[in-house]
Amino acid sequence: MGIKFNKSATKASRLDPGTTRDNWTNVKEILNPGLMIAYRARQAGAVYPPEAVRERLIGAAAAARTIMRNALLEMDKVVFFRRKEGQAFSNTMNFHFGLANGRSPGLPSSNVVDKSFSLRDIGNTDRRWALNKIREGMLSISFHLNTGMYLIDCDNDYRTLKSGTAGTSKIDRTQQWLSANNNWLMDMEEGYATWARYAKAGELTGLEKGLLSAWKNGEIHIAFAALHECGYSYESIARVIIHEAAHKYLGVADQPNCGYAHQAGYDTMSYSKCIDNADSYAWAALSLSARNLIKGVDPHDDAPYTLAIPPVAI
Repeated sequence: MGIKFNKSATKASRLDPGTTRDNWTNVKEILNPGLMIAYRARQAGAVYPPEAVRERLIGAAAAARTIMRNALLEMDKVVFFRRKEGQAFSNTMNFHFGLANGRSPGLPSSNVVDKSFSLRDIGNTDRRWALNKIREGMLSISFHLNTGMYLIDCDNDYRTLKSGTAGTSKIDRTQQWLSANNNWLMDMEEGYATWARYAKAGELTGLEKGLLSAWKNGEIHIAFAALHECGYSYESIARVIIHEAAHKYLGVADQPNCGYAHQAGYDTMSYSKCIDNADSYAWAALSLSARNLIKGVDPHDDAPYTLAIPPVAI
């Protein structure tokens, strides 16, 4: 049973001009008991975020919590209660976590047969072992998002810092779909979370990676106004939140050149790369919650994919 946050609140605290954070965010505000935001106040008395943006943030935060609870429930049915995988569940795991035929040579050792519950299978890198690792990540993300969120605005029109570095240039909020191959081009940055220290993908260790990484890694940043203006639904913004939460709470990477669901090569990544990839968790969570595979061909994608992706669990 999840915690519900519905009551609105308007409690804002403002930093005095000249403080070290005044050149980026200078206001913290509690939108409801489950959501606190930080942003840069606008000049000349302009109201920011506008009421429509605030409503969108509250709805998106609620959607992110619900999506993660639903996703974890679907994982638990298979991992804990040992129910057989339905086609939608299998499709999601096979596509977003590299468990389809030919995508994970040698890992896991079997990704077709759901092993029996016996001592000899403990520790084997079979499909159940892989699903349990995925569930651990989903559990961490769900726990943190369902106990409250802190979201920082990274509106490119106003910010002057990114990850503690000054001089970040503005980025146009331009969008373009390429209908020929269904690719998505976007110059807008949806959001980010900063690792405690920079390293190549897969090289983070200690508290910067794994279930305790929240103690070290940076907060979740999303583009408040831009996501609203670009027509993102509650679920689309929730996907951004979950993606960034995977960075913060698991310390996972964006796999180079193929880590986003809309990129070429995403659908051929191995399990070992998918388990260390933020978009895999985000789109898988949306898919599990919807009980249909959503491939993520563009940031607004909500279309179910119903054809079987082998192997189908038996």
